[in-house]
Amino acid sequence: MTPEERSLLGQFLGDLDQARGVAKDPEADSLITQALSRNPDAAYLLVQHAIVADQSLHAAQARIAELEQQITALSPAPAASSFLPRTSPWASAPQAGYAPPPVDKRPGFFSSDSGLGSFLRNAGTTAAGVAGGELLFEGLSDMFGGRDGGW
Repeated sequence: MTPEERSLLGQFLGDLDQARGVAKDPEADSLITQALSRNPDAAYLLVQHAIVADQSLHAAQARIAELEQQITALSPAPAASSFLPRTSPWASAPQAGYAPPPVDKRPGFFSSDSGLGSFLRNAGTTAAGVAGGELLFEGLSDMFGGRDGGW
């Protein structure tokens, strides 16, 4: 095990150790317990998979942010004149968008402020996020010439 892997595993297990008293879906809990009892390697594989999935998610978020910055850099500069007067309430409206929190400010996977709800809601949210990120990544990749042309 590399020092980086040891650190990732230690952080993940620390987050896991602090997660106590979370609400569990009884049926999901029963199925998970049964699966873990049938396969002595299941816990190892689940931790390994969760860490790899988390790393992949953070890498995808970083890549999306990088591509968004490239799009912003390629956008034409706004004109010096404006249709709206400077005193317009719309002129000072914040830009719509989402900026993910810095890596050191993100809650741990199992921390109390991670937003984990029921088992299925968390799984569905994760799947939707991964699918949405993949669609965005593919679209931006195509637009920047990752496949058949583009810019």
